[in-house]
Amino acid sequence: MLDIREYVDIRDHTTLKVGGQFRYFTELSDSNDLRELFIFAKEKNIPIHILGGGSNMVFPDGIYNCVVVKIEFCGFELINETDAYAELKIGAGERWDYAVECAVAVGLSGIEAMSAIPGTTGATPVQNVGAYGQEIKDTLVSVEVFDIKNNTTKILTNSECNFSYRNSIFKGEAKGEYVITSVILRLSKLPPTIPSYPGVKKYFLEKGINSPTLLQIREAIIEIRKNKLPNPDEISNVGSFFKNPMVTKEVAHELKEQYPEITVFPSGDLVKVPAGFLIETAGLKGKDFGPVSVYPNNALVLVNNGNATRADITRVKDEIIRIVFEKFGITLEPEPEFV
Repeated sequence: MLDIREYVDIRDHTTLKVGGQFRYFTELSDSNDLRELFIFAKEKNIPIHILGGGSNMVFPDGIYNCVVVKIEFCGFELINETDAYAELKIGAGERWDYAVECAVAVGLSGIEAMSAIPGTTGATPVQNVGAYGQEIKDTLVSVEVFDIKNNTTKILTNSECNFSYRNSIFKGEAKGEYVITSVILRLSKLPPTIPSYPGVKKYFLEKGINSPTLLQIREAIIEIRKNKLPNPDEISNVGSFFKNPMVTKEVAHELKEQYPEITVFPSGDLVKVPAGFLIETAGLKGKDFGPVSVYPNNALVLVNNGNATRADITRVKDEIIRIVFEKFGITLEPEPEFV
């Protein structure tokens, strides 16, 4: 039986603590309740919004006229195994960092660099979550979804998810069509490698560790993130607020000539440029915009100083984008979804 509440404060369910109220709100721990939920939504003639950990959303001020559903489908299942890898089916409601912790504990690699990322497992395919050289698309085999239009369950393969940098079918052409109920990941049993990012390499160099264990890599990532990103339980934020822009090799070369200290990352015909470097070099790191500020330890993070509204967040976002574009000719894009 669904327990649907009305006029629920958004701030209680998001890490940024911004927004008004959900018109309707419910928590689902059984995928069998999905059909009843969609009957309710149809009767009310109101759309449904799926909520994971609320760590990558900027909701509107006022009443958000939706049935907001917090997914809590949990569980792990080993569904296939060889000498080289194991495939795990993980419930969409499992806390993502717990899923990483469990994988590392049994010696499975492929997601350890994504340790300490807030949110749920089911949210990771939506924007192809990634960190320190790993992305969910690298290990994801398939996604089980509930097809809203046809009222059925189906499986989408990795290729059908149409992954790209911080994007997928779930944010694009199929937005609002599916509810992710579980994912299947193929994780390696082979020895892990140190993520090829300067901060991670420096961490192990200073400790004199050349061949770290999976647990040591996870601990390193957690330590590095703790120093760079504020804990959302203590400081309201959504983590990295801006995507790292992809630029042409020519633009990257010009940046490198002007700023030799910048670290860029080739990606096919394009080059990924660190957004945090651009924001910091534009003099915005730690800048106080009143209700919103740029985190002093990481220019990628916007912080709600206590009573910020969606309008405040939007104003600061647009100002940062403008300043960075005027200095570098590069347009930043926000990473969280503005609902």
